[in-house]
Order: sequence, then structure tokens, then C-alpha cells
Amino acid sequence: MTRAAQERAAGRPRGGRRALLAAAAGCAVALVPLACSSSPEPGPDRSGDAVVTVGAPFGSLNAGTPEGRLPGSVLVRGLVQDGFVALDATGAAVMDPVFGTVEKTSDDPLTVRYTVGPDVRWSDGTPVTAADLLLEWAARSGALDEVAPELGEDGEVVNRDALDAGVAFAATSRALVHVQAVPAVDDEGRVTLRYAQPVADWQVALDVNLPAHVLGRTALGVEDAQEAAEAVVAAVTAPAEHHDDLVALSRTWRTAFDEDALAASAADAVTTGPYAVAAVTAGGVELVRNEHYAGSRPARFDSVRVRTDLHPLDQVEALASGEVDVVAPVATEDVRDALTDAEADVVTGGDAAWQLVAQTAGTGPLAGADRAPAVRRALWLTVPREQVVTDVVAPLWPDAVVDTAVLATVGEGAGGAVATARPDPDSAATLLADAGVDTPVAVRVLANTTDPLREQTVALLTDAARAAGLELTASTADPTTALWAEPDAWDVALVPTVQDELPVASLVGRWGTDGTSNVTGWSDEATDAALAALAAQTDPAGLAAGQATLAARLVEAGAVLPLVHAPALTATRAEPAEGAPRVGEVPLLRLSRADLTDWWSWATQA
Repeated sequence: MTRAAQERAAGRPRGGRRALLAAAAGCAVALVPLACSSSPEPGPDRSGDAVVTVGAPFGSLNAGTPEGRLPGSVLVRGLVQDGFVALDATGAAVMDPVFGTVEKTSDDPLTVRYTVGPDVRWSDGTPVTAADLLLEWAARSGALDEVAPELGEDGEVVNRDALDAGVAFAATSRALVHVQAVPAVDDEGRVTLRYAQPVADWQVALDVNLPAHVLGRTALGVEDAQEAAEAVVAAVTAPAEHHDDLVALSRTWRTAFDEDALAASAADAVTTGPYAVAAVTAGGVELVRNEHYAGSRPARFDSVRVRTDLHPLDQVEALASGEVDVVAPVATEDVRDALTDAEADVVTGGDAAWQLVAQTAGTGPLAGADRAPAVRRALWLTVPREQVVTDVVAPLWPDAVVDTAVLATVGEGAGGAVATARPDPDSAATLLADAGVDTPVAVRVLANTTDPLREQTVALLTDAARAAGLELTASTADPTTALWAEPDAWDVALVPTVQDELPVASLVGRWGTDGTSNVTGWSDEATDAALAALAAQTDPAGLAAGQATLAARLVEAGAVLPLVHAPALTATRAEPAEGAPRVGEVPLLRLSRADLTDWWSWATQA
């Protein structure tokens, strides 16, 4: 769609960015320098109310569901939920001693004890207790589940009736699955988990998520908060005697905290953070100061509204008019130029890590153990990584550089590196010839080419590979499903790699021979050995060495090639509009992160 057509479809006046900004400010549009016939009327005073716009919709408050792990859900939860621990931008665990403590009390077997701080309250004033942790263990361990989700070819659940009829939290954690025994609760209310095997992600494996007393009320009909929480504990600790209650609890846990349910009943949106949910609408989420909060980051504003109903250029218009205070639209040239015209303060940087991964299962040219390793290495030798940075990403993020980190999900630069090098098609051709590979070699590339940046990247890859005898063509498969559902439809994929809530478990799932998210079919004894050692490392200080060993093996075997981080931007007004709050410096919003708690530092008081 052309720019003019987009403007018409969005109901904008034609005439380019200057006309858009003039319209946003209430000015007449003419073929002369911009001028306003009269000054706009001052808006209402909202100096205590901040408005943020993003292109990531809210899905659920439940961090254990797929909807709750959507970027828009992670963003909202970062402001309305506190917990024992958060993940920073590098994937490291950051403890909150005010909320409580997480202590490893034994290595053999791995034993972890949780103590909730004495002043921690839910936003309705109810204390956070062991009941809330027991509920989360029941949901995430899978120990009580009777029914598992079954997926159709489109990835959708096809046995919802069976899930609703049985005990099915359907949210088993790759870490808590190793805690099948009911956690112990001592006289002081401390909760202790005993793992059946070492788990590297033990620091972030369990945290407070949903309120047990609200589940007890909504699922079991118990009105008193303490009695409702006790009813949940009884069901979790004596499941045989409370089967029907567990069925109701698991069904409510899965569904009662998503967008639609909270839009109908915001009173159930009880949280632990500096802000509480006041309303969920089709346009976003309204948050207000949590009056019962006594944690380490009290609210700075009376309210924060997270809007998700504006297209990227509309976000810029709203920022220019003073309607919103912080915008994080998708990074495009139009958006960048519009923000320049608006004289906004813009922060740019990198978000998800773009990587090339080889399909090593099936019958494609990159699969198998015969000539496939040579084809993979030859393909990587042709990739113009510096040109991708210069031509595709740098126009939107001038400081972009070639990404050398192999294990992007555990933080920038973590776990080894691939050296930056110019493409060498002659060496690639020699590799193929020495391996006895007939050229040209047809290679199907899976990528989301509806994104113009990735489309441009694929074009550069194709041109560069041709000189070495590799003919790249776009896979006809749908990239949204083919990556995991159609391994025979592609040979190499351009994928955005994001941070995971369980950093080490995500690596095991992605690269292990039987990994649950191993979409490339990668199977390698040395890789499996490195993963096993990493997964068994319970000392956080010892993870770096294990990550380096894993990364080195993946590079040596040609399993993956990092390219660059996708560009992202966040903008604020240089000066707040009349009656609007002064938000100060707002950091870059990286929606690929598994935890956005610290991004909200500008909306809280240290």
C-alpha cells in the first residue's frame, strides 16, 4: 500500500508528515508554510497521568500462559507485578529483598527455600502467603494435570472440552517439572522445593503469579480471602479429596486472567506491583497507583495508561499533539522522519537478535552428515553481515554493528562469539568443490518477507550466495507455522531470537537432540554434552563457562550464524505538553526481553 493510501485508510489528511503534524496540532493545511488560525484550547490537567503507546497488545496477567508471555503482556506485568526476582537485559537474575528471599539450602538434592517479606500485599490489601506459591507450583509443575493440550496442524488446541472437564493447568515449566512432590511449608510460612535433579534456572523457576484468594473466590465460590486461599491449599495438597475443586481451579487459572475476562471483571486483576489494573479495554490497559504497595519501587504517577490502539504514524501524531507522553512504534523510515519533524527526543537501539539457522533434519542440502556440513559452512561464508548492518539496519539505528553473540537468549555477547568477516565466495566455492558438491545448490530460505527489513536482508543474502554456486529462493511456506510444523519446506531460516524466562532451559530446548523447541532438527553429541553440563550447573557464577563451550561447538559445526539486532526506537517529547507529566529520560523499549520490570524505572521512584 502506498503512503498516500495508508494515510487515506487511516483517515489522515494527505500532504505528508508536515500535514500530519499540523493536523495533530489542530492547524489548517495549506500549500504555504504551516500556520494555525488559532491556538488550540488547553487540554485537561493530567500532570499525574502518563500515557504510553506501543504496538504490542495486552493478552493476559497470567505469566504461565502463552497469552501472558506476549510482549504486550510482559510490558504491563512489569509495572503491576512484583516478585522475588526479575531478569535484567543480560538474562541475569536480580533479587528483590523487600519482596522476599530465594535461598538454595542444598545442592544434593537441589533444595530451594522461599520467604515472603512481611509487608508484601496484593493490591486489594490481602497478604501474599505460601498459598500463592503453592498455587503456582501446582500450575507449573504439571504434577496434578490429568489432561494435556493437543494441537492441530495450525497449532491451535483441539481438545478444549477435555481440558475443561479434567485437571489441566496445561502450563508445565521446563524447570518445575522436576519438582513433583508438594512443596513443604514450615511454621513461619516459608516454602521449600526439592528438585529431583539439578536445574540451572532455579533462581527464576518459581515466583508469585496469580492470587490464590482470588482463585478461591472465582473458582470455588469462597468469599472470605483467607478461607478462599485455604481452600486452594487444601485442593493442591490433597488432590484426591478435592478433585472437583482442582478441575475448577485449573480451568479458572487458565482463562480468568486474560484480556477478555479482565475486560468484563477488572476487579479480579489483583496484583502485587506499584500499580494496579483499573480497566482493560480494546484500546489498552488503565493502571492506577496501588495504595497497598510497600515495595522497593513505589509509583511515581497517579495513573499510567498503556495504549495499543494506534498505528505507528498515529503514535507520532499523538506524541506531537501532547495526547501521549512515550511512544515505542515499529522502527521504519517514515516513523523516524515523522519523529524528526516532531522534534521528539528519540532513543534508538537493538531489539531481537536476527540469526540464520540451518535445517539439519530431512533431505535438504544442509541436512545430514555427509556433504551438508560443507554446504552450511559455504553458505555462512557468503553472508554479507556487514552489508546487512549498513544497508538494512544502520539507516534506522546508526550505531548498529554485526552481532557476534551466538547465544542471544542469555544476553548480549554471552556465551562465545562469531568473528565479523567479509563474505568470501571464492573460499565458499572451494569448500563445495572439495566436498564434491555439484553446483548450483538450491537453498530455500524461510523468512517473514512482509517485513521490508527482512525482505531486504534476504535479497542481499541471495545476491551474495550466487557467486559461490548457491541459489537461494524464498520458501513458499508460511513462516508463522513452517518453522516448527513444516521442517521439509525450508533449508535455512532467518529468525528473530528473543530472551526466555528460563535462560538455560531455553538453550536445552532449542539445541538439544530431543529439545521441545528444536525446530532445526539439530542433533550432535558434543552439543548435547555441553548442554547437559550447562543444565546441571546450579552455581550462577559458573554458567558463563558452560555457555562459552556450547557456543563454540555450535559455531564449529555451522549450526547458526548471528547477523544483527533488529532496530527499535522509543520517543518522548522534548518538552511536555501543557498539563502533561514530565516523564524524564525513558530508556529504549526492547520488547524481545522476557522481563520488562526495569524498563519502567521512569514510572517508579527508587
